[in-house]
Amino acid sequence: MKKLTLLLTLFILSIFLNGVVGVAENNGESNNSMEVFLENERLERERFERELYLSNLVQDIELEAEVKIPDYFDVEYVEFTYKLSKELELSTRMVFRLMYKESNFRDTVASPVGAYGLMQLMPTTRAMFYEILCVDTLNYDRNQEDIYIGLQLIKTLHCFWTDRGNSEGYSWKLSLASYNAGKGRVLRYKGIPPYKETINYIDFIMRKHSDPELYAEIINKLNNGYSS
Repeated sequence: MKKLTLLLTLFILSIFLNGVVGVAENNGESNNSMEVFLENERLERERFERELYLSNLVQDIELEAEVKIPDYFDVEYVEFTYKLSKELELSTRMVFRLMYKESNFRDTVASPVGAYGLMQLMPTTRAMFYEILCVDTLNYDRNQEDIYIGLQLIKTLHCFWTDRGNSEGYSWKLSLASYNAGKGRVLRYKGIPPYKETINYIDFIMRKHSDPELYAEIINKLNNGYSS
């Protein structure tokens, strides 16, 4: 419905501006005036196209991750997270479920042990990766920094566990266990620590779609809708 409203608004606006330009031409106004109207039309079209793109992006991520992205989470951060996950070759489903479990997309969440922000980074871990990755040169705001460091951290953990001969799937489980409980505890237990919170955390993030048939049906409908 939101997509349809945006398209309808864009269409009406285009007709209106074209009409204004036509009046301007009939009244013999200068080429400069027409250029201004046409530029305004172009800017409005770009704005609505971007709104439509972001709306579709959020919808696709929610469908893939099976989590609700709340309105208070700036859509610009949604796009930033999505693009970075693609760049790092991380699963969209895993990344957004991870952020959901860590902070429910709230950037002011603080844990009893001192983890903070969207990705619930410990201060020492954040400081270490901030320096190693030269984050100060990236011109990111605080939330973008946390997302960037958090995704780099989970990627680094996965490399650590795969380099030790673990399978791809089990390496992700060990990586999530390390993110949740600490790599030291995973090493100490020589596997996933027997903590209920950690086990539930891994199960939630790694689970497949709760209803694969329904998911496939919705995807098919969406694809048909986009192509029509």
